[in-house]
Amino acid sequence: MKKKLLSILYISMFSAVLLFADNGEYRVKINDKVEAGTSRAFECAAVIAHLAGLQEYNDPNTDFSNYDSYFSAFYKDKDFLDAISYYKSLHIRGFGYDAVANIATYLNSDCQSYRTDIETVRANIQSRCGDPEKFLKVISAFYNVTSFDDFYQSMVPVYEQSLQAILENTEVINLALKAYEDYYRTTLNPVFISVTPLVGPSNYGVSFNDGQKEYYEPKYCAGYFDANLLIHELSHPMSNPVVYEIVKNKKIMKLVNKTFKGTKKQMMKQQAYTNSETYLVELFNRANTLNILKAFGNDSYIYQGIFYDMLRRFDEITEVTELLDKYRLGNYKNLEEFRPELEEGYLKILNNKKAGFKLSADNTSSFSLFGKTYSAEYCGTSDVTGIRDFKTRKVFRLIDAYEDVKDFAGFDYLPNNNYPVTVNQGDVFRIEYQRSDGTGFVEYLRSNNDYINNEPVTIGFYVE
Repeated sequence: MKKKLLSILYISMFSAVLLFADNGEYRVKINDKVEAGTSRAFECAAVIAHLAGLQEYNDPNTDFSNYDSYFSAFYKDKDFLDAISYYKSLHIRGFGYDAVANIATYLNSDCQSYRTDIETVRANIQSRCGDPEKFLKVISAFYNVTSFDDFYQSMVPVYEQSLQAILENTEVINLALKAYEDYYRTTLNPVFISVTPLVGPSNYGVSFNDGQKEYYEPKYCAGYFDANLLIHELSHPMSNPVVYEIVKNKKIMKLVNKTFKGTKKQMMKQQAYTNSETYLVELFNRANTLNILKAFGNDSYIYQGIFYDMLRRFDEITEVTELLDKYRLGNYKNLEEFRPELEEGYLKILNNKKAGFKLSADNTSSFSLFGKTYSAEYCGTSDVTGIRDFKTRKVFRLIDAYEDVKDFAGFDYLPNNNYPVTVNQGDVFRIEYQRSDGTGFVEYLRSNNDYINNEPVTIGFYVE
């Protein structure tokens, strides 16, 4: 990959226009295709999730005092209590997270009706959302009895503050949407990005289908923007249908299920990916997102995404991202046309990984990095059991590599006292991590004489 040093997260002057929709929703026009603000219907649906105690709508680091203070006055009202009780009954059957955002996206802003006919709603919402007619009855009653619009209008200053990070990145949004359309060979219908404190640090990539067209309406956490996040949530509706076909491949699922266990399964469950099917949905969406970012992002930003995805146990992220390069650079009509090659390529990836990750021999004399070969010096091997899910860390020093890699942006660090040798300024290291289940990866770090918390550290700049 060609080295680029330009940052993609630059700040633009505000070029957005404040507006209030006819229904009184707080919205800001970003460009001809994108508006951002706070969906009143989702705010109402998410408030009930918060009051019902759903963990993902009760982030301990979020200030919910405005919500709790206002709604505390309604705990004796039947419609109010019925809504909370109904959510709790749905939650037992899996309702929560993006399902709340999913069904709320089909509601009109005043929560009194759906935006399309009931059969279309039923066909497009997740099964864990329950009966849409029952849901509408419950949420409309809650909306009315709590005078929800009064609360919503009182919160507009909070919504404005929540939106600032998006308003500061309008140029990046324009670049991202152009790259997205080019990658998926499509033209986006109008997009509405809804931002609310209620989701804590989470984001949900949901869309609205009126039976003819699909409109992307992701729900974002407050006060944060990242190009990866924007594309990731918009990408789900394009990526997921292809993956739903891939999971029908029994050979693929047999291999995936063999590795979806132990620590990996636990880590996925912590991220709300509870089975091998949802793991693949997320894996491929992340890989598609990284390929879209390649159109305008710097390489270190891509490496950072791959590195953190590997730490989160998306073990095939590097290979799947590279596999999708063929689609990105090819002449395919759309991602579905590429699916047969994607399935075949992914099956090969899984078969290649069956042998596990092999640590390099101690006497390995050289390694190649960015197309150049460097002499290597073995530094030592450490038992790192207890650090995440790692078992072994093996370190090599690359000779005379610093000048070639010193300008790459960093995305990780390792304190110098973690090395089995003395670290000198200008050193470049290859570190091989092997997990207890036999998987692993390689990270490259360099010493710039940097300090974090008064400790000398090396900076990670590439991963494979």
